[in-house]
Amino acid sequence: MASLTTADLAWLTQLSKDNPLAKGKSTMVVVASTVPIKKTIQVSKIEGSIETVQLCPPNIIRDQIGGTCMIYARVHWLDIAGYYVDSGEIYKIINDTPTDSPWRSPRYVAGLTGIMNGFKTKTITHSMPPQEEPAGWARKELRKGRPLLAALPREIWQALPPGFIAAHPWSGGSVGHQIVVNGFTWDSATQKGTFHIINSWNELLEFDLNAEDVKAGLLVFEKSLSPIGEVQTESVKEIVQAITFIKSVGATNLYEVKTNLGTRRVAAPSEDNIYSLIEQGQ
Repeated sequence: MASLTTADLAWLTQLSKDNPLAKGKSTMVVVASTVPIKKTIQVSKIEGSIETVQLCPPNIIRDQIGGTCMIYARVHWLDIAGYYVDSGEIYKIINDTPTDSPWRSPRYVAGLTGIMNGFKTKTITHSMPPQEEPAGWARKELRKGRPLLAALPREIWQALPPGFIAAHPWSGGSVGHQIVVNGFTWDSATQKGTFHIINSWNELLEFDLNAEDVKAGLLVFEKSLSPIGEVQTESVKEIVQAITFIKSVGATNLYEVKTNLGTRRVAAPSEDNIYSLIEQGQ
């Protein structure tokens, strides 16, 4: 890498983002479920050009205490997927934390992870692949019955319903807020739609956001959660089928690589490295 010019290094960096390597050493394996799957999908329909998917709400929609939205959103997220957290467990995490800034408490921060554990059936979360378009990925996950942990990361009042803001003037400031997404509408003809939000404010427990808010940075998807009992599969092992040399950049070569999963460009010192990079994930 030391031999590369600044321009070449920037080019290779962009290449790695545009053509990420798939994880190797994977085979198609169906993992038997030991518990009944929770059927989270209540509505899944297409009428004309409009698709609607709506998952079930939490059994209990809770009103957060102070600035504890990160915990309460996770409780709602887990509830939709079939994992239930009682009030006592919540209070163990949030008691004696700073009301307006609970994230300053180490116990609260640890609780954000700990609340996901301790169930007889392990929770399974899914992160968005870097090459995916966020709104499109979110719709794919919701079609599978997976609720989404999401956030309104800045200036959240810009995304809230106008009627609520009119009745509750916001004090301003770049304040983040954790929420859950459990449904969407999408018009393939107009390329417009909404996402349905489960919130943890008693005065605004549910509302819809425009899909455009994702592009504007007002709605960010973090992870999806498999419903309890969902059958898990691992991806098909990727096999290199053909390698075509394109050009050299410093000590690195650019190749077009065809595999059983498709064709993409890969930077590597030699053809031999392609096999270890793709098939063995090294």
